[in-house]
Amino acid sequence: MKKSVPWIALSILVLISMASWITYSTYKPTPPELEVAAAKHIMEVKPVTYTLRKWGRTASADMNIEPAVLARESTPLIVDSNDNVKLLFKQSPDAVKCYLWDMDTGRLAYKELTGYPLNFEEYNVASGDYALEVHAKWENGYVLYTARVIVHDNEQ
Repeated sequence: MKKSVPWIALSILVLISMASWITYSTYKPTPPELEVAAAKHIMEVKPVTYTLRKWGRTASADMNIEPAVLARESTPLIVDSNDNVKLLFKQSPDAVKCYLWDMDTGRLAYKELTGYPLNFEEYNVASGDYALEVHAKWENGYVLYTARVIVHDNEQ
C-alpha cells in the first residue's frame, strides 16, 4: 500500500498536467462584449476586427470592409440628436475613439468622438443614418466594433 501512494499521486499529477496543457493549447482570447444604449434602447454590438493576446496566445480577425457596408444590414439604434449614447463594455478599455460614417455616401462624417457617454449634441451631429465605428484599446490588444445609428433631430 505504501508503495502505491507515490504512483497514485504521480498519476494524478500527470492527469492534471495533461488537462492543463489541453486547456491552454485550445484557448483563444475573445473580444469583450459591447452594448450601445441610448434613451431606453440597448443593442449588442459584435466585433468586426480585433487582435488580442493573453497567456501567450493570440487571436485576430480582420474585416477589411468600410464600416457603412458592414452596418448596412444591422438593426439600427434610433437616437435623438441630444441623446447620450452609452458604450457598455463587459471589460473597460484603456482608450476609446468613435467615428460616424455616413451610410449614404460611405464617407467619414465625424471623427474621433470621445467621452463616456457620447454626447451627439456636443459634436453637433446632424440628423441622418450613420455607421458608428468604435475603436477600443486594451493592454492586450484592440477591437473595432460597428453599429448602425439613425439620428433624429429632436426639434422636428
